[in-house]
Amino acid sequence: MTHRSAKITAKALEKSLRGQDFTVSDLAHGETNPPSRQTIYRILDQLREDDWLVCEGNTWKPAVKARMLGSTGDSDDSSGGRSINLDW
Repeated sequence: MTHRSAKITAKALEKSLRGQDFTVSDLAHGETNPPSRQTIYRILDQLREDDWLVCEGNTWKPAVKARMLGSTGDSDDSSGGRSINLDW
């Protein structure tokens, strides 16, 4: 059994480390039993307070920590050669 909030947190961090913008709907998409939108917003707000994400309108984007840790230099590969596998 997986903790639904932890899974959403992991998806948000993975997207931010890959430099991807996303919405709340993107995080809930594909989940059979996602947490409430209110819970997802609480998760994202905490990640924003911790400098992992910034919010512009309805779009969440990587912030300082994600850009620093996701930075790979001159690589053209959007994943930066990193592979994050979420086996749920």
